[in-house]
Order: sequence, then C-alpha cells, then structure tokens
Amino acid sequence: MAGARTPGSWLGRAVGVLRRIGASSLSGDSSETLSLVASAIVVGSLAGLAAVGFDRLVHGVGELVHLARGHLGLVPTALLTVLTPAVGGLLVAPIVVRWSPDARGSGVPHVMVAVSNLGGRVSRRLLFWRPLATALSVGTGASLGSEGPVVQMGASIASLVSSWWRLNDERRRNLAAVAAAGAIAATFNAPIAGALFALEEILGKFEGRNFSSVVIGAVSATAVSRSMLGDAPAFSVPDVYMLGSPLELPLYLALGLLAAVLAVATIRVLVGSEDLLNRWKVNPWFRPALGGLAVGLLALALPEVLGRGYDTIGGILNEDLSAPILLAGILLGKLLATGASIGSWGSGGILAPTLMIGAAFGALFGEGARALFPTLAIRPGAYALVGMAALFAGVTRAPMSSIVMVFELSGSYQMILPLLLAAVIATLAADLMHTDSYYEMMLARRGLSLLRARDTDLLQTVTVGEVMARDVPTVAAEDTVRDLADALVASHDHGFVVTPRAEPERMIGIVTLTDLERVRREELPDTTLIQEVCRCDVQCAHPEEPASAVLERMADLGIGRMPVVRRNAPDRPIGMVRQTDLARAYYLALRRERTQDELDGRLRLRDLTGQEIVEVKVPRGSRLAGASLREARLPHDTIVVAIRRGNRTLFPHGETTIEPGDTVVANVAPGFGPGFRALITDLADRPPSAGDAPTDG
Repeated sequence: MAGARTPGSWLGRAVGVLRRIGASSLSGDSSETLSLVASAIVVGSLAGLAAVGFDRLVHGVGELVHLARGHLGLVPTALLTVLTPAVGGLLVAPIVVRWSPDARGSGVPHVMVAVSNLGGRVSRRLLFWRPLATALSVGTGASLGSEGPVVQMGASIASLVSSWWRLNDERRRNLAAVAAAGAIAATFNAPIAGALFALEEILGKFEGRNFSSVVIGAVSATAVSRSMLGDAPAFSVPDVYMLGSPLELPLYLALGLLAAVLAVATIRVLVGSEDLLNRWKVNPWFRPALGGLAVGLLALALPEVLGRGYDTIGGILNEDLSAPILLAGILLGKLLATGASIGSWGSGGILAPTLMIGAAFGALFGEGARALFPTLAIRPGAYALVGMAALFAGVTRAPMSSIVMVFELSGSYQMILPLLLAAVIATLAADLMHTDSYYEMMLARRGLSLLRARDTDLLQTVTVGEVMARDVPTVAAEDTVRDLADALVASHDHGFVVTPRAEPERMIGIVTLTDLERVRREELPDTTLIQEVCRCDVQCAHPEEPASAVLERMADLGIGRMPVVRRNAPDRPIGMVRQTDLARAYYLALRRERTQDELDGRLRLRDLTGQEIVEVKVPRGSRLAGASLREARLPHDTIVVAIRRGNRTLFPHGETTIEPGDTVVANVAPGFGPGFRALITDLADRPPSAGDAPTDG
C-alpha cells in the first residue's frame, strides 16, 4: 500500500536519528560535557530497553514451557521436570559450542576484559546470540540469572553505537560502563547500585567524568524500565525491618564472617563444576544438556532451584519460607544447581542465584539466632536481606554495589548499619581466604588479567591465532628414528606432530630434537618407531588464548613449541606456535598499540575541535612532492599533524619536506576532506582545474 512504512524503513530512520544525535553532540559547536551527557542518555536508554526486552523474553520462554507442559498431560510431571532443563541444554548447545562461545556463563568477565584490555570493544554477534541463549537456558529452568547477560548485551550495544559515532577508546570504555550501569539499574530498579556496580566491577575506578556519565546512564535506563514495567523493586521487601537492638550488631558481624566462608565455597563450587566436567571429557554438544539434567533431578526435590528464583527470594524476605530444613535445602540445592548450570556452559549470570543463596543463608542464620536469643525480637527476614548483600559482596568483592543494591531494594535506612558491617566484613574475610573474586577467577582460567590491575602486558592483546604458523610439520607414527633424523636435517623445524599414517589429521603425540638426542643417549636402534619415543601428553595452545599465557606456560614447562588446537577438537592441530612466533607477537602488539595511540589522539582531536581528520598518501609525481609544508601554502584552517614515512612517524614543522610515498595526516575544516585529498594527489603534469583546493596567499 502506498505510503506504508516497512520495519526496515523504521530501523533505517532510528539508525539515522542515532547518527545525527552522535554527530551533533560530538561536533565542535557543542561542549565535550554535552557530548558525554547526550551519549550517556542514548546508551543508557538503549540498555534499559534491552533489559526490559531481555526480561520479557526470558519470561516468555518460561510461559511457553509452562504451556507446553500443559499439553503433555499424559507425560508424568516428574519426568517433565527432569527433562525440560535438559532439552533447554540441547537447544542452547549449538550457540555456546559453535556459533557464539562468548554467550556462555555470566558475561560480566567478558565485559570487564573488553573494557580493560580491548578498548571497550564487544562482539556485535552477542546482540542476537546472547539473549537467545540465555532465554533458552533460564527459561527452561537453568539455575542462572539474566543480569550478567544483560550487562554483556548492553556493552555490545555501546560498542556498536561507539563505532557508529567513531569514538576513541576512552569514550568506548566509558559507554560500555554506562550500558552496564543501565542494565543492572533497569533489571533491579536500582539506579545507584547499577552505577556503583559499573564503577566497581566494569571500570574498576571512580573518576568524576566516569561517575557522571555512568549515573546519567543508570537514571536513563531506570526511567525507561519504570515507564514500561512500573516502579516496583525486583523483590517485595517489608518496610518494617530494622536494627532492633545494638546487641544484634555482633550477630550481623558473625553473619558476615560466615557469609565469607560461604562465598569462598560458592566460588569453588562454580569453578569446580567446570573442572569436573572437563575431567569427564563430556562431549561439548551434550554438556549443557547434562547440566540441565542435573538441575532437573535436583528440582524433583526442590522446585525452587529452577530459573532465576525471584519469587523464592521474595518469599524468603517476607518470611513466607521460614522452615529451617527448607531454607537449608534451598541453600544447598541452589548452590549445586547453579554449579551444574554454569559448569555445563549454561548461558546466564550468577547474580540472581547468589542473592537467593544469600537470602536462604541469612534467613537460616536468623532462625538460629532467634532460637538462641529469644529476647532480642529477631526477624529472620532482616537477616535474609543482609545475607544477600554479604554473600554478593564476598563472591564479587564489590561491597558498595551489594550494600546499595539491597538498601535500594529494602528502602529502609534502618538496615544500613547491619548492611555496611556484614558486607564489608564478608569482603575482607573472603579476600583473606581466597584472593580472587569469582569474576577474576574466570578471567584467570582464560589466561587473562585486567590491565587496569597491573602493568600493561602487551602480549595479552595478541592471540595465538594471530601469530601461529598455519602449516603443521608432521611425521607418521610408523616412521623410524632414522626417518625422523632425516626430516630434521631436511627442514628448519625442531619438532613434529606425530600422526597415524591412516589418519594424518589426528595428533597422537609430538616429537622433537630433544627426543632424538635422548634416543641417541639410550643407544636405541635407528629402526625404532617414532610412536615408541614420542611424547603423548602433548601440551597444546588454543587460538583464542593470549600470547602471554602461552609464553608463560612454555617457560614453566621448558618447551619451545606447542601445537594449536580448538577446544572442541583437541586432537586436530590447526597450527604450531613457537617461542619465535611469540617474540613476533610482541612487536605486533607494540605496533598495534602505537597505531591505536595515534588513532585515539586523532579521534580526540576531532572530538575537541570538530575538525575532520584526513589521511592521504602522496603519489609519485604529486605537485607537492619535494616541497616543504611552508612552500605548499596549505589553507589557514588545515593543520598537518603527522607524516608517516616508512616505519617512522614525523611531527612536522614548516620546513618538513613532503616526499612521494608519505602518508600525510591533517586536521581540516568539516567538508574539506575531498579538497585536501585533491590537493595532495594532484599530479604535476596535470593542469590545475577550477575545482582545485584554494591555497593561502
């Protein structure tokens, strides 16, 4: 029909509006403060929309599962309870194994390392795969939350918007934190907690400019969320809880200490479950289903372990669930179910499960305290509230976020002293028992550390896949030691992957010059087969690993090379990485850092001045070749900020000569980019045209 607007046209209009907002806010006519405010409002609002959509999607999948169960009346309820999370695991497996491995688990560590090490760049693919994977996992019963995935999705949106507006890395990092704040704020209806979480966990620092933009983003996201979902908090908390007597403070201190022990146990269960499944060598395609099956079996006895558990948390806080046996069962069952879900690569965060475990623990502690001290009029629901904050602080080492989040949920200033005391004690005690938070543990297992927390390690910015040799030198297992010696002499390689002659793509071991020397020392005959002398316990690298982690492993093991394999195919080498390759990685990282520094400087210059940054390579025969910048008589509003000549970068002055092959980087007036390019590339044997760029004087 004439005049109809298709979804594509609406999407195009929306993108156009965002681009115009970014262009206007970043122009020289507006202050940098206005730019920060405008971008924080836009990204915060988008994060709020993403959080609302995420919540509705997870809820919708849960409703569909409920309806599907209703139409399977002939199937026993117990069987459906067990199988539903397993089926969800089968559905999510292709996403977390093949299409988007970054959609596994929480997503918060992924955003932390992206902001710290990668300039705030988060994959755009997560905009599609992350919500789908989390909805399938949590909606079918996986014992995970949606908060971490929403943070990751928000950071992906911020990265996309930053690319549209061509922001530098500093602004990218800032907007990723803005999106994270908006995601947490909109999910829990807790804007202050969202802002503090972004500053504590994502950025790792408090600075005036970061704080301002993060708060604006959190407020914008909360406004969007409240306009669509109302202003009720995520959990219904009675407003009658208060510190009944100062004599309760020692009890809250004890609760904080015990919460630290539980926090360390929680971290170990979550990490240990992944180690357990790794040791079992479960087929990756069935791994999420195995975790779902474990959750389903636990749910037979405790249905409360399924999903995010918001209703169960509300029941504990309101003292509707108060039986000590039930609280102990929820605590233990939820902990095991969360470990099974996270260890089997389920897609979801740990925040909601941690809050539920903390609530059950606090209520159980409160019930015990009430029995021991009946004269204090103890309310177990108040201890459940503080237990949530204490356990959250111990697991994440983000005490301010946990205190303020629970404070915003309760809305009662009367609980601030117990919250402060228990959360801080839990953080300090957990730090003494286990130095790393859960998020830091997950990064360490990937061989990563946050550059904000240590001197910059350039090799962390280069992956093994970027520097490995694609050709894998191989020898057949059935060859002899004499054949190996000939191969070593004929090639420049000092090590070979050993493969069966019938399956040349399958690795069964590795053999090196050191092994040949050992054969000579032991005086074994030259007819000895290679499969008898090769090493079968092969240490391998993965293409996505940072070069620094592999170099450290090589140094610890005293080896000079490693086959490179994919995690889902550990016996199919795709490359070989040597120490010389890792040395080359350092120079690649150094060159990349210099290029990025130059790009950041250019983008910041553009942001501050509103000018256009132009790069032009000087061709042979250019009319300006051989002339100095003074002689070139460039327009007044054109500034040459750098000249790249070979591997050098020159910072020019008036007498600097322009040579053929130079790349001239200039700051020009908006819209004059084509004219400047024409000026530099104009050939000496071409007569000037009327459209040539004007020159000064």
